[in-house]
Amino acid sequence: MRYKFEQLPQLIDVRGKLPHKGQYDVRKGGVKAITTRVWHHSLTKLNLKGSNVQSFADFHVRTNGWPEIGYAFVIDPNKVINERAAIYYCVDVAKKSYHVGNSNNFSLGICVIGDYRYDKLSEPAMRSIAELHDALTADGIGKEDKSHNEMPGYAWKQCCVYDYRKAIQWKGEATPSKPAPLPDTYTIQEGDTFWSIAAKDGPEGITVEDLIAANPGVDPRNLKVGQVINLGRAKNAYTPKPDAPKKEQSEYKYPLPSGILKRGSKGPNVKLLQNALNAVNFKCGEADGVYGPKTEDAVRRFQKVYLPYEVDGVYGPNTIKKLKAVLKSKGY
Repeated sequence: MRYKFEQLPQLIDVRGKLPHKGQYDVRKGGVKAITTRVWHHSLTKLNLKGSNVQSFADFHVRTNGWPEIGYAFVIDPNKVINERAAIYYCVDVAKKSYHVGNSNNFSLGICVIGDYRYDKLSEPAMRSIAELHDALTADGIGKEDKSHNEMPGYAWKQCCVYDYRKAIQWKGEATPSKPAPLPDTYTIQEGDTFWSIAAKDGPEGITVEDLIAANPGVDPRNLKVGQVINLGRAKNAYTPKPDAPKKEQSEYKYPLPSGILKRGSKGPNVKLLQNALNAVNFKCGEADGVYGPKTEDAVRRFQKVYLPYEVDGVYGPNTIKKLKAVLKSKGY
């Protein structure tokens, strides 16, 4: 079946051409299961180098751990075709991509590149939003339109911010809904990771390290749908307030060394690292100050959980940051 949206002159089909690791399942009920077209924005300013579909796919796959990019369509105001913003067709509409948690099966994700807390919708972007909406409506793909923060469990999201109703010539209320206050806790939905939850679209400066520190015992790479985690309560759990004095590492029970350590390193800094790894149950044996096979293996095991795309057995800046958060989550 050839859809009307596929005939849009500004459409660029990139299905299967973006970074991916596997693929999404087909929706239960197929395309007919789609009831809601969900509008997002990328939260990356238009003038940034990484504001492009390739970077989004890379982030969703490498950092969030999703099989493919989370959106079926991405509208790019930076690329104009016939006075229209380019529309990238990223994931087949029949597939259930990750973008709104437990609502993924009946929702179609559409993202407009830009951070519309600061950027403004251009005329080419408005035209493509309207034309894509009209085509999807004619194709019978979806019956209603909603913003990300109008979907169940996501009232706190600062997404999509731009007035999608006006953009698609909505005939009802034209005021975009405002994000709700950040809740103290959050219930995990399909596709969620600490990395996706701590993105820039709502958690008010909450970092992955804050979530780790505020949720001891929770494996950030093995979250379960329905699991409740601390969200609002996580703020500053690890990241100090701007006006808070930074605590010296020597004051901690398990102070961590700075710099880079790797197999073959020796000395008191290696011993500090070994004590810390043993304290958080990534056992490396006796703290003998020698970065040997056991220590390297312990660092690798730690990275597999907290830095899954940086598993090299080397103790460096990112490993330090995550290990500090884990130590703090255990009261050290």
